[in-house]
Amino acid sequence: MSFTLVPRGNAAVSINPVASNITIRLTAHGSDWYWAAFCIFAITALAYIVSAAFVPRAERIFHYFSIAAAFFASLTYFTMASNLGSTGIQTEFSHYMGGGIRQIFYARYVGWFLVSPLILANILLFSGVAWPTVLFTLSAQEIYVVSALIGSLVSSTYKWGYFTLGVVAWFLVMYHLIFVARVSAKEQGSDVYRHFRVMLSGISFIWTLYPISWGLSEGGNVIAPDSEAAFYGVLDVITLPVICSYFVYASRKISVERLGLTFERGYKRPVAILPITEKQAAAETAGGERHSVETAVNNETAAV
Repeated sequence: MSFTLVPRGNAAVSINPVASNITIRLTAHGSDWYWAAFCIFAITALAYIVSAAFVPRAERIFHYFSIAAAFFASLTYFTMASNLGSTGIQTEFSHYMGGGIRQIFYARYVGWFLVSPLILANILLFSGVAWPTVLFTLSAQEIYVVSALIGSLVSSTYKWGYFTLGVVAWFLVMYHLIFVARVSAKEQGSDVYRHFRVMLSGISFIWTLYPISWGLSEGGNVIAPDSEAAFYGVLDVITLPVICSYFVYASRKISVERLGLTFERGYKRPVAILPITEKQAAAETAGGERHSVETAVNNETAAV
């Protein structure tokens, strides 16, 4: 009789192992943190759903964006916690473990590509900026994420060219938040401006740390993948469950009509058609004939 030992605890790194040539890889400790962050994001998504149930449907645009962002983040962290969604890339520098093939989670960037525009759209729409400004800023944010993704998958020094392009796009995002959206939020009233300043302060500080984390992990190979998981994870948790939750709270105090975000229904209620009496029909016919005569007279006068 033989017995198979089932590993206790988190066995994701052993159940879903990476290629043997990847020497700089995630360990069970890093996977544990990813699981913890996944639980935080999943609970946040459920909390947003419950919160949206107490808001009229026409007022739920900010809740819907926040729910989608939390679900995408949950999906991303479930993938990374399972030790999936990654590939091996040769490091340019030998700071950590003398260099080698490093595990790069491309799933992280797919998550950012989906999550960050939703959070950014919430803030921009709350400030009351015009739609062209919203679309341009979201495009710059996507360029920033895509540049960071491509750069992380490049093993040569050319990765820093992508990093530079991404930072330029990030500066465009920060410019529109600080110098365009902030001014627009101030015009919406003191209460809107107060909430916007809190969110802007948090986002400006936290999002400034992402390029630093990239330079220490995928870019410069300075810190271990477990430390990378902790660095990025803390930034993501502060961005979504903390700052975004404050935004959901603030949006409940400001009506969408005041922000110019009123959405009309896509259908019209049926109107009952009542039978017309002969007297009403005769009156409408007489009114139509009188209108035709007046129109003809006006046309002849205009011709003269």
